[in-house]
Amino acid sequence: MIRQSSAAFGLLLLVACHGAAIAASDVDPYLPRCRPSRETRVPVPTWDDGDGKLASLRRLLSRWPSGTALVVYGSFGAVEEDVRIEDEDKGYTVKITFQGNEREAGEIDITALERPQFNMGFYHYWGFFEVSPPASPRGAIALRRLDTFDVVSSARYCLGNGAPPVTARKTAAAQVAQSGSLPACRRGEESRVPIATWKPKLTRNDVGLFDVHAAPPRGNGRIVYISIDVPTHDCAAYASDSELYSVSLPEPPGSSWPGVAINLRGNTRPVGSGCRFEGFYMNEPVAGMHQGWTETYFGAIQRERIVASDHYCMAR
Repeated sequence: MIRQSSAAFGLLLLVACHGAAIAASDVDPYLPRCRPSRETRVPVPTWDDGDGKLASLRRLLSRWPSGTALVVYGSFGAVEEDVRIEDEDKGYTVKITFQGNEREAGEIDITALERPQFNMGFYHYWGFFEVSPPASPRGAIALRRLDTFDVVSSARYCLGNGAPPVTARKTAAAQVAQSGSLPACRRGEESRVPIATWKPKLTRNDVGLFDVHAAPPRGNGRIVYISIDVPTHDCAAYASDSELYSVSLPEPPGSSWPGVAINLRGNTRPVGSGCRFEGFYMNEPVAGMHQGWTETYFGAIQRERIVASDHYCMAR
């Protein structure tokens, strides 16, 4: 999935969503596309290092007006020897050096609070990054990893390559949630993002684990309401939210790959002798393949945080 460049660094250009808040996979950002006119949100472009390497990123910076932070969406990969990890309390830093002509060459410093995923000799990042111009014309460009939920739930951003509006939409202050309920989406025009429910039926497979036969809604930053009852597992194993629970979505017989492993963490409660995973989860991508299976991840998001954003409604 990650291609290696002369800088031993890969960045995938992620195809823009078609329609409002639609992602083809969990690597694609779950943001609505910008409207062609009268857009009040700040556009978030995707950036591909293969398109002129740093030259294209410098063009974005040169055309971006001061006073509005440039946020890009990308998928980054760096070989192990190119990753410099700082003190965990301060976050992690990846320094990348690009080779090429004067316009293409230079350095990028990526910082994030969370350790990047590691797979097949590469460290991986997916998500939204705030871009800061270099201190000098040939200095390093800084990319700071943003919290995915903060971006997708703010209603301030849309996916696109246009210029930001003269007066950007102001993000409303988060409201303190008075209850844990979310309104149902309106049947007519709806500006909020609908949250789909995924409640698959589990079937035991040949090795004694469980399969599902309906794919969950996916997209990096997409919120999904999930309800799964696992009759053979005690919730004590997942009480600390440090353990993953996985179910398999197998491909049909004869396929060239086995399928998708769907990983869940958090939102557990005992039900009889088993355990129920139920609540709001945010989808995120998982790097690489594991024993032939691709993977995806759903991490618990607090209901109060969803309600307080005033950005979501329950799909009918």
